[in-house]
Amino acid sequence: MNSTANNFITKYLQPGFIFSNLFVPTALVVFYCGVYTLFLFELFPLNVNYYFSLELFIDALLILLVLLVLLVAPRLLKKQKAVQHPPARSKVPHASSWILLLPLAPVIRYLLSNQETLSLLDAAIILAACLAFSFVFIIAIPALLSRYSPARMLVSVGSAFVFTILNMASISGLLHWLEKGNFAIQLPLFVLALALTWLLLGLENKKDLVFVVLAFFLGSVALQFLPQSKSPAAEQAPSVHQENRLADLIAGRQPVRASNIYLLVYDAYVPNETMLDYGIDNSAQEGFLAGQGFTLYPHAYSVGAHSLSSMNKVFNVGSNTSGHSRHGVSGDGVVQNLLRSLGYRAFGIFGYDYMFRGLGPQYDYNVPQTVMPFYRLLFSGILMGEFRFDIGLESISHQEYVRAKREVFANPGESPLFVYTHSSIPDHSQNSGACLPDETERYAERLREANTEMRQDVAAITASDPEAIIIIAGDHGPYLTKNCTFTYTAYDRSQITRADIQDRFSVFLAVRWPDGADQPYDEITILQDVFPAVFAWMYDDAGLLRSKIAPDTVDSYAVSGAAVRNGIISGGVDDGQPLFLSGE
Repeated sequence: MNSTANNFITKYLQPGFIFSNLFVPTALVVFYCGVYTLFLFELFPLNVNYYFSLELFIDALLILLVLLVLLVAPRLLKKQKAVQHPPARSKVPHASSWILLLPLAPVIRYLLSNQETLSLLDAAIILAACLAFSFVFIIAIPALLSRYSPARMLVSVGSAFVFTILNMASISGLLHWLEKGNFAIQLPLFVLALALTWLLLGLENKKDLVFVVLAFFLGSVALQFLPQSKSPAAEQAPSVHQENRLADLIAGRQPVRASNIYLLVYDAYVPNETMLDYGIDNSAQEGFLAGQGFTLYPHAYSVGAHSLSSMNKVFNVGSNTSGHSRHGVSGDGVVQNLLRSLGYRAFGIFGYDYMFRGLGPQYDYNVPQTVMPFYRLLFSGILMGEFRFDIGLESISHQEYVRAKREVFANPGESPLFVYTHSSIPDHSQNSGACLPDETERYAERLREANTEMRQDVAAITASDPEAIIIIAGDHGPYLTKNCTFTYTAYDRSQITRADIQDRFSVFLAVRWPDGADQPYDEITILQDVFPAVFAWMYDDAGLLRSKIAPDTVDSYAVSGAAVRNGIISGGVDDGQPLFLSGE
């Protein structure tokens, strides 16, 4: 027993061994985490990878201090000579180049998930950036330090760090992390990745290493092709080849009358019946609009459950002529093009370039006027360790957005004008899959800001353009019930209530018609009925209402398979009952 203990001490507790096998690798973790934490802090809002690298930095630093004591104490107590650095143990193994594939596996999955929006150049840039990131940590730095520590250990440390960082976005989505993850899960993942890499590099037959790495890489990528719940982009409008009925009905005809048209969308704004379920009374705002001559449609809902699905169907009146999820909102929808054919100018004013991604702006005038390359957005999410819905939604400040739309409101010009503005408030939940403790209170605060903005917008338009058609709408619900996002399979359909469906599909809708009175063509059930009604007014022809799409919700994943059919709930607790209970 004493002999075994002596051998252990002789081999593993000698200062030289501790320095090369423990101190240097731990110092490398401290260096990696310290630099990365500072990098994230300077360039991004607080995020999952920031807190992970910060906590790992602190833990590794504490371990480093303990190791430093173990190295220094014998010298102080026994006056030993300074610890001699061991000679070069090895070079970075050639097999390390195969290890580079391990952290790239999740990156390939991210690229496959965003095929529609990513260009080949975007994909190439992200791959090159992630490969360079991996090369620096897994090959370059270990090669520089290999004289102080075994290269096998240094490569393992670098691989574990990069693998954990690049995989974090997937884990955050799976576990519903927002801003901060669970270090009790993250640390074991990092240690496991380090241990497995160390074991792989120790395989005598390098063909075995290549086989394992390729199997992991291909298997990980193959997961992307397994059947999954439909994503928000999956349930879009009908076939690419579907003809548009509204365009057919007005082909070759001239309108009887025309006015400037303003579509003011406030993200996730809902009618008061839905608000009351949250404990919010918004009746004063609805009363204000009624006093300004608006007709309110308190039972309106959208067939789509998120901005792109909802608004694309508004602008394409159901059809999707290009198959791209941003075809309508980017400015090239059926509605915008029909209005252009009648001499209208089409303006799109936003606080971000979200509506243009993958296609670019198609409006005659748009704000913002530049589009951030999508590779920057995706790469930001990868580095942050979470694909937050608000990544890149700050192309311009909200104040700049408001100023831009008010300038247009004040100077509509002489020729007919169509303006689509989409305000980022009151906005939906953070969509992580778990409600924040004060989620509803945050929404209520943003709602107050949106109400003020809306009143000022109405005042600006009516002052300069009193005969305009003003449409005020939400695009979907705020997602404040259940898990505060799409329920997918997190809840059984039998658990879905009327409140849950309203929370995702109900929309606020109010229209101020030019003559200030109700018009005979406003048979509006869903948000997507708005432009058939507008064109029916312009052409004084109720027959154009035949272009309306079926009032049936399509994004069933949002409520675990429940739906709304012509105002009636299908599935869930309130199956067969009206979506709205309040009187007209």
